[in-house]
Amino acid sequence: MKKIVIALALAGLSIGTVAQADIRINARQANQQRQIDAGKRSGKLSRAERDRLTAQQHSIDRTKKQAERSGGRFTDAEVRRVNALLDRSQNDIVRAKHNRVRGRNGVHL
Repeated sequence: MKKIVIALALAGLSIGTVAQADIRINARQANQQRQIDAGKRSGKLSRAERDRLTAQQHSIDRTKKQAERSGGRFTDAEVRRVNALLDRSQNDIVRAKHNRVRGRNGVHL
């Protein structure tokens, strides 16, 4: 009986961890999209930069959907892969917002 209870508890923890990973991934991606939108409003991102960063977010969406279709939820490897894509995207957002390209037409300052 104890073995069954322990097995169920461990199964519940692993499901909870995967669900939490999905929530964190969605939160990170929403935050990145807010950063892109803020860069658009403030003029820190050119149109080309916004388009490239938005395309990158769509690519991450496709990767997430593909991972979800493969088994209904993320595996640890899929979580690591999506997080690596989000890390790269975050670095690209920061780099684009802090370079010298600004404004609506991508004018260099």
